[in-house]
Amino acid sequence: MDSWRRGVDLVQAGDLGGGRRWLERATRLAPNDPRIALDLANVCLNLGIADPPAFERLARRYDIATAWQGLIAAHLLAGDAPAAAAALGNYLQRHCLPEDFSTIAGNLAGSAGWCAVSAAGALLAQAPPGGAIRARLDGRAIRLPERLPPDGAVLRLRVGGRDLLGSPLDLHGLRRVEGVVAAAPDGIAGWAARPAAPWQPPALTLRDAAGAAIPVMFNGAILPADDDAPLLPRHEFRVPHAELRGLLPPFRLDCGGAALFGSPLDPAALTALPRTPAARRGKAPPHVPRRRGLAVVMPVYRDFGKTRACLLALFAAVPPRTRIIVIDDATPEPAIARWLDRLAAAGRITLIRHARNLGFPASVNAGIRTAGGRDVLLLNSDTLVPAGAIATMVAVAYGQAAAGTVTPFSNEATICSYPDPAGGNPPPPLGLTSRLNALAQRANGEAAVEIPTAIGFCMLIRHDCLAATGRFRDGVFAQGYGEENDFCLRARHLGFRHFAATGAYVAHHGGVSFGAAGRALNRRNAGILNHLHTGYDALIRRWIAADRLAAARRRFDMARFAARRRAAAVLLISHNHGGGVARRVAEDMAAITAAGRRPILLFPAAPEDPQATPFPWDSQLTDGATGDYPGLRFRLPEAMDELLELLRAESVRQVILHHGLGQDASVRGIAAVLGVAQHIVVHDYASFCPRVNLLTRPKAAAPLRYCGEPNVAGCIACVKIAGDETFEGLGVTALLARSAAEFAAAARVIAPSDDAARRVARHFAGVVPEVSPWEDDGIRYRLRPPPRGRRRIVTIGGIGPQKGLEILIACAADAAARGLPLEFAVAGASAEDERLMAAGIFVTGAYEEGEALGLIRGLEGDLAFLPSIWPETWCFTLTEAWRAGLYAIAFDLGAPADRIRATRRGGLLPLGLPPARINEALLAWQADSGN
Repeated sequence: MDSWRRGVDLVQAGDLGGGRRWLERATRLAPNDPRIALDLANVCLNLGIADPPAFERLARRYDIATAWQGLIAAHLLAGDAPAAAAALGNYLQRHCLPEDFSTIAGNLAGSAGWCAVSAAGALLAQAPPGGAIRARLDGRAIRLPERLPPDGAVLRLRVGGRDLLGSPLDLHGLRRVEGVVAAAPDGIAGWAARPAAPWQPPALTLRDAAGAAIPVMFNGAILPADDDAPLLPRHEFRVPHAELRGLLPPFRLDCGGAALFGSPLDPAALTALPRTPAARRGKAPPHVPRRRGLAVVMPVYRDFGKTRACLLALFAAVPPRTRIIVIDDATPEPAIARWLDRLAAAGRITLIRHARNLGFPASVNAGIRTAGGRDVLLLNSDTLVPAGAIATMVAVAYGQAAAGTVTPFSNEATICSYPDPAGGNPPPPLGLTSRLNALAQRANGEAAVEIPTAIGFCMLIRHDCLAATGRFRDGVFAQGYGEENDFCLRARHLGFRHFAATGAYVAHHGGVSFGAAGRALNRRNAGILNHLHTGYDALIRRWIAADRLAAARRRFDMARFAARRRAAAVLLISHNHGGGVARRVAEDMAAITAAGRRPILLFPAAPEDPQATPFPWDSQLTDGATGDYPGLRFRLPEAMDELLELLRAESVRQVILHHGLGQDASVRGIAAVLGVAQHIVVHDYASFCPRVNLLTRPKAAAPLRYCGEPNVAGCIACVKIAGDETFEGLGVTALLARSAAEFAAAARVIAPSDDAARRVARHFAGVVPEVSPWEDDGIRYRLRPPPRGRRRIVTIGGIGPQKGLEILIACAADAAARGLPLEFAVAGASAEDERLMAAGIFVTGAYEEGEALGLIRGLEGDLAFLPSIWPETWCFTLTEAWRAGLYAIAFDLGAPADRIRATRRGGLLPLGLPPARINEALLAWQADSGN
């Protein structure tokens, strides 16, 4: 990314301030890239800016030593030594101590003392003065060991009854190796890394099926950072065919007793497996088989909290006489092993324990063998199963002869995700999960929709499908990912079908097991899956495009929406373009909620390709965030009766029309049909200007300018040249007539400023809008007078042609041409960032609600310039400038001009002033003593 590279280059050249600005821009363009975030946090640290949360987010999510070290330094810079010591303790528990870090550890630990492990595995410990270190292994007192005990043990080092910093040591984390191996044209290849000591390659051994072992040599190459491991240096290795000659496959890549992801593997066996078109279907079974008992098969590896919550929910949810089979796949967490032992001793589970980690597919196969011919419910240990969900799934499984597998809805279940079918929905707690399951049951009952593959997080397999298809191919898919899809496709080829139980819902945390190597394994296995089942990805894409679960999701949305019903509701109608309108709508919704009524927002639902889809779009409902009910979409006017029926059921007592852009014109008549009062809020001039913002082009290629609000004939001529930006095509005369009728029928017409109210009143006789300012200009701000001499001018918000983009570029060009001591920056974004930056104008990138103040202050500007060329009805960015301590310069037009004139917090320029004159004003303007 260019912004990232420019930031790094400036930092390396010694310009930390400039580098910081570019890195901040890069984080706005790529907010989820941890590499940029870490670079920015380190630059701020070097600038003396303490930002512990920036490092903590990275340290907690990625557990990378550099992030923990930065967190320690940030706390120290902030003067918070206890927090720095706590961060040091977290660091020492799971990361090997570099040689240059022991002094820092000793200074921070102070009277607590500290312990750590070297990269070579030696135990290091320093007691406080006069203290004696005592060691306890699994609760038993032992002599202080020189080297680490095996995984699974709990080693505590204590002085005077208190743990040293770093104790108890995370033995598994200190030894853990991330990596993946795959078949390659010249043998096998992959990467490995030891997160606790990322600077050195880990020790790897290749073992064959007969026990022969050879060391794996790394080639010294560090693979480029990617999404699999964005902060972890990955050491590359290759084992050519010549070194494998004479060895017996499958080959296991051993790293400290654990198999590297992707192994054991047999490259020759993979290529010999038959290939079958994924879409092929076998002949469906003619009859529903006799029912068998049910066994839940649940592999367990990490995360005691989620595992415990999963099993406790499961105990309350399973039907009578269900056998619960738990496979402890060599968990590194002693708490999990102990708890499972207690459950097994009490007869609540059947426990299978692996001496070493074998992975999900092998663990599932062990559970299936123990299930003894029952139906099998495969369940991840990070799920929450509510009462009733399993019964619904079983009913679906025996409701159709061809059913092989059944999957419920879930917050995170790829094609079975709800409410957003793309997934990423937050996992609900058990209470909410139970309510969602009840609503799914109410909406869809025992309905079933065929899907191309089950989803392995919660997958019911009918016993006849399991007997015919066989077990998971653990020798192909290693530790997991793709094995259930392979199973389902093999079952499909035998004639079985896979169904979504749309009346069941199970919560799923997702993505907690494998980390960076797991993502790489996922990618590896996806390639194997598509190789074995040709056209698999295309099959899934076709199914997603058909969206066969849409009707079930819609019914679910309807049930969930109805469950939140209140005694009365208010309908708000708006566009989906964000900005000041969205901010005002959110404030209205909060006020309606506070008054005890339910706010319902009707907005245009963005289609898959908004740029290629003309208005009107479907209308969508929500009572909160716009993505809460993606199924509540209405194609208007055809679906108007259905929409009205829903609104009547919600007891809508009032309609607030904020904006109709993007929606079918029929939404404007909803209040009249419902027989309720409508309030109209003025945000722009779409009521009488098809151009919306009173900007015109005298000629097709001419720049935009304020039209001066001519008569109807002038408006008609303007639209003919410049176009209709309401995208309705009504024409000026029809638009005026419609708006006049709407204003006359409205209970209230509300404008945010006197200027906006005057403009509306001038075009509609008898209409006198109420003025209700969006913000309180009586609030006092501490403004900084701009210095004489060089000035940095800050423009705020989303800058487009109507907001003065061309003027800003022209001013920057004039300043550069004349060598003026002016520097321009944009706190925000535009559709033409590259043009702005090419003109020498720094652009921060878009900001979220609540971020503007910090962003403006970070630019260290001297004066705000708001070059909008249309008569804005309010202007939230003017307030942001004042909040940031900046006087503002604007054109003498619209509400911003009235506000600046009334508050004396800036200066006004004549509209149409040439760029050179604007620049001279920006350099010369001074706040008078009355401000």
